[in-house]
Amino acid sequence: MNRDTLASHVLLALGILDLLRGTLHTFFADWAVRTFAHLDLSSARQDQLTLLGVFGISNLLTGLIYILISRKAKPLSRYVLLAIPVAYATGRIGMMASGVSPHAAFYGRYFMAGYLALCLAAFVASGLRAPDSRR
Repeated sequence: MNRDTLASHVLLALGILDLLRGTLHTFFADWAVRTFAHLDLSSARQDQLTLLGVFGISNLLTGLIYILISRKAKPLSRYVLLAIPVAYATGRIGMMASGVSPHAAFYGRYFMAGYLALCLAAFVASGLRAPDSRR
């Protein structure tokens, strides 16, 4: 298996996972809050559910983009796997600079830690493989 194949397979799996996340965040927000997020909806309920839904829309978009890249632009997959944790790290820095605590009590942070670790591990592992010989 060459580096493009490994990275594109992982990116395809992440794309499918993001479609699932987007569906849950957008179409089943109330259930997702009770089952996974455990957000306190006693105040600003509608604002929190709206933000969750908007995040779900972005998950649907990234899922489709990841699947498209993994199938039609396999050599880019490896770099997208690196861009994902870089974007989240940049976002975390921006949130902290804005005074938003990165220590919120939502349970999705554990899932996201695994998601980002998978991106980095697949990026590193795909770099250890031989480049595609067709180029």
